[in-house]
Amino acid sequence: MKRCRDKAVANTRRKRQVQAQAGHGKLFPRVLLLLTLAVSGAAAILLFYRQWDELAPRLNPPLTRVELDGELRRLSADEIMAVLQPFAGTGFFEFDLESAREQVEGLRWVEAAAVGRRWPNTLSVRITEETIIARWGDEQLITQRGTVVSSDFAEIDQSLPRLSGPADAHFEVMRQYQRLNQILYPAGLRLSGLSASPRRSWRLQLNGVTEVVLGSEDLVERLQRYVDFYRRLPAAERLRHEVADLRYGNQFSIRLGDARANAGAGQAAGGKLARR
Repeated sequence: MKRCRDKAVANTRRKRQVQAQAGHGKLFPRVLLLLTLAVSGAAAILLFYRQWDELAPRLNPPLTRVELDGELRRLSADEIMAVLQPFAGTGFFEFDLESAREQVEGLRWVEAAAVGRRWPNTLSVRITEETIIARWGDEQLITQRGTVVSSDFAEIDQSLPRLSGPADAHFEVMRQYQRLNQILYPAGLRLSGLSASPRRSWRLQLNGVTEVVLGSEDLVERLQRYVDFYRRLPAAERLRHEVADLRYGNQFSIRLGDARANAGAGQAAGGKLARR
């Protein structure tokens, strides 16, 4: 029994010795592999460093091409390229997109710009121009955001509505223009002119013919009463209105173009029509 036990112990010792020898045999190739990889990595890094000047243009190519998108009506491509010129040759990953966007949006007529890059060398620029809704006085324009834009007189479209008022009231006048237009448009009336006095008394011109004196109070209600009355008239009668004075509460007066015509009397949303 004792002899069997001794034999088992001896066998166990031999197995452990064999395993230890096998472990030492596997360790050396692993260490050798790690040393080889370390040397190879260091050599690769050194080679990469020495060849950086040649590799850099491939890994971080300069942006050399500009792609413009958006309808340009008043702004020229040359103006956009001029503000982007200082960025020429900048690497793909180094290009300051935010700075380029700010430069483009600083141009006259630009409402917004989106600037991006596309591998390997293209800068994409999308332009949204200001939308001009009216003239401001005789030599300026006003945008849908209420911004006054200076312009050469030759560039101004004389068919645009003419807005006017105190110098600091352009945004207020523009908002009033949009508000009143919503009342006039369904009746086929075009607001071709709108002016505000320093005390905010309002005058309108409709279809380039009729002057409407609106006053300073209850603008929407007064104009709506006139529109309701206007829509009930025959087409021939509508064209004869030269002046409509709406400053009389529920009443208003109309001056007709044909002095021989009989103005008569009418009811306009609870008010009376009186010829002036």
